[in-house]
Amino acid sequence: MNLTKEKFLSGLQYATGWLLILLFGYSFVLPVFMVDLPTIPLVFPALILVFFTHATLGVRSTTLRYRLWRSWLDGVLLAVLGIACAVFIKVLYF
Repeated sequence: MNLTKEKFLSGLQYATGWLLILLFGYSFVLPVFMVDLPTIPLVFPALILVFFTHATLGVRSTTLRYRLWRSWLDGVLLAVLGIACAVFIKVLYF
């Protein structure tokens, strides 16, 4: 089961990396070349939340690589990710 969890998290990090590239390209690169680009109101919040997720998974994989990972670290990283996302959403919308 542990191998399945690692493959899932690795795939999620890979997917968030590609999503970051696409969101960044749509938000900052395409407007340079296209004047009448349709605006999508949730692109910026999605970019930030995907970045938080990607960064958290990157920290986790780095701790695994350098043998610093402990069994309780997944809970801590999930809590930090949840707090970061909640604070961002609260500041953005309230």
